[in-house]
Amino acid sequence: MSCNNGKDKKIIFLSIGLFIIGLQYNGQSLPALLLFTATVLVSGLGTFKEAILSLYHGRFTIDLLITLAVIGAYSLGDYPEAALVVLLYYIAEYLEEYATGQAHESIKDLMKLKPEIATIKVGKREVKVDASRVQPGEIMIIRPGDMIPLDGEIIEGSSYVDQSNITGESKPVTRTVGDEVFAGTINLEGYLEVKVTRNSERTIIARVIELIEKARMRRSSKELFMDKFASYYTPTIIIASMLTGIIPSIILGNPETWIYRALVLMVIACPCALVISVPVAMISGITAATREGILIKGSSYLEEMSKIETIVFDKTGTLTEGELTIKEIKTYNDTNVLKVAASLEKGLKHPIAYAITNLAGEKGIEPLKVENPEYKPGYGIKGKVGGKLYFLGQDTRQESEDTSIFLESEGKIIGEITLEDKIRPSAPTLIETLSKENIRTMILTGDNQKVAEKIAKELKINEYIGGLLPEDKFDLIESLRSKGRVAMVGDGINDAPALAAADIGIAMGTRGSDIALDTADIVLIDDNLQKIHQIIELGKRTMKIVQENIALSILIKGSLALFSIFGLVSLWMAVGIGDMGLSLAVIINGLRNNPKTFIPWKKR
Repeated sequence: MSCNNGKDKKIIFLSIGLFIIGLQYNGQSLPALLLFTATVLVSGLGTFKEAILSLYHGRFTIDLLITLAVIGAYSLGDYPEAALVVLLYYIAEYLEEYATGQAHESIKDLMKLKPEIATIKVGKREVKVDASRVQPGEIMIIRPGDMIPLDGEIIEGSSYVDQSNITGESKPVTRTVGDEVFAGTINLEGYLEVKVTRNSERTIIARVIELIEKARMRRSSKELFMDKFASYYTPTIIIASMLTGIIPSIILGNPETWIYRALVLMVIACPCALVISVPVAMISGITAATREGILIKGSSYLEEMSKIETIVFDKTGTLTEGELTIKEIKTYNDTNVLKVAASLEKGLKHPIAYAITNLAGEKGIEPLKVENPEYKPGYGIKGKVGGKLYFLGQDTRQESEDTSIFLESEGKIIGEITLEDKIRPSAPTLIETLSKENIRTMILTGDNQKVAEKIAKELKINEYIGGLLPEDKFDLIESLRSKGRVAMVGDGINDAPALAAADIGIAMGTRGSDIALDTADIVLIDDNLQKIHQIIELGKRTMKIVQENIALSILIKGSLALFSIFGLVSLWMAVGIGDMGLSLAVIINGLRNNPKTFIPWKKR
């Protein structure tokens, strides 16, 4: 349909009133002519303007087809039909605009979840400030019933928090000291003090809004095809309709009959229902996913997920919770391994760094200054501590079922730190489900082969490869893509190349690095792996709806076009059934994924 905006139901009621009054008079009388013409002008002025603009720019749109149909009806003296065509088209546009607008309402709802004011603790005082001015490290005061204004970590208190706005969880969750809370969620019970971890531009909710806006620009292959199809199809139909009106009139005579049938064919054949059938279903699917805590950055990715054959997982922070703890520290000389390691890892943001620096803090160990530090994701970090050069990272020569990193100096291993992690509760269920659906699973990890093997056996994952650097993961993903569509699931900086290489990159939203979140095509806001299967099911369901809409459009329009040649379809039927009725049908069908978006006559 057209791109007109601001359709108003008051115009619909006014036009219906004028049309009904016009029907009370003889169709050819002057009062009837004036009332039907008023109906045409009130409901059709925007359409006529769009038609003139499109013709000026060399584009053939549905507005042009409707305008030609109205002109044709007037030329034949069929004023009631002309008025009804324009009125029905306006109603169809209103319904389409309303439905697609409602499909985007989730963004407006999310915007409301960005509190403007935060209560900050300054010494013993509480100060209300603009949330956009609050920086990481400041302490927020959150009382029962308050909406949490920024992402942060609880440092005092415990409470139930309603996170449904962000993660889609239906039940409130318990949050206490050390737990993370998100902007836009509701503190239900206790008093909380929260240390801010992200400013207002980098909160989870801010990223969701930003990425949903970007998602509108990424369109599926079917949407792009439909746009291209319409650009060729519409002028073809105009020519075909003209020939339908001219050739039989010359050969068989009775030009009024054939011109009328040509106008009917022109309106029936307009591709508006066919064109909107795909984006409505896609928008519905994406907004439905958002309500469940799944951020899909574009409809093309929803389409791709319906065809995924292999899913590759990073290990630490993806299949496991990523909250590493130190299991054992071995020292092979008199070096204080923990102190040197904590010095090297200070300021780095990955699970191993957190584990080492947290333990050092618990033991009261103060990190030393590091000279010329060099950190390379996937390799490790080196630098001078106390004038001596150290390297902290993995050693591929040594393997065990535990995650271990080694401290080296002057080419010798002088210490070993063994860490342990827990498998995510959602991982076993997901892998079992994927296996039943014959989707191949694989682990690609920087950890050693024995660690990868242990996790793979425990979760019954098909394949595993350990000891990989970021570029190795990238190369392997590229290789896997030659055998079928591949999704990559990860959370860290070292996963970013593989996320970019895969057909679909999926990032963990809570623990994911900024680079991983920006690179990924889909983000699991609450890190729940089971939602990967939800995305696959949503993709399949959405593509099924798209196919239904396309088939329905072709079947109904094709049938009506055939009947119109034999004079069995009137002009108002062409608009009411072939345009408005069919458009409404594909919109309603397309919104089945997200039924909350379509309540046509509720107060806006």
